[in-house]
Amino acid sequence: MKFLAIMGHEETRHQVRALFKEHQVKMFSSFDIMGCNCENQNAEQQSWWPTDAMPGAYSSLCFAILDDDKADAIMQELEKKPIAVDNDFPARAFLMNVEKMA
Repeated sequence: MKFLAIMGHEETRHQVRALFKEHQVKMFSSFDIMGCNCENQNAEQQSWWPTDAMPGAYSSLCFAILDDDKADAIMQELEKKPIAVDNDFPARAFLMNVEKMA
C-alpha cells in the first residue's frame, strides 16, 4: 500500500480528483493550504520565497491510500503530463510506503 499526496494550486483540485477517478482511486481527503513565510525575521530567507511581504499562495492537498500499481501509474502520468495552471509551478506529488493500517 502507498500514501499518495498531490499538492498544487487550488485551481488544480478538480484535475487531481479527475486523475484519481480515472485510475479508480477514491480520494481519502483534501484540504486547503495557505503558504506563508513564517520564519523569524533574523533567520536566513528561503530561496523559494522572495519576501515576507508577498501575499501567501493558496494551494490544495489531495491524498489517498492505494495499491502500489495504481500509485505507480498515477506518478508516471504526472511525470508525462503535469497538472498545472501555471507551467512554472506544476502540482507536486509525494509517494510514501504505508507500513501499517489499523
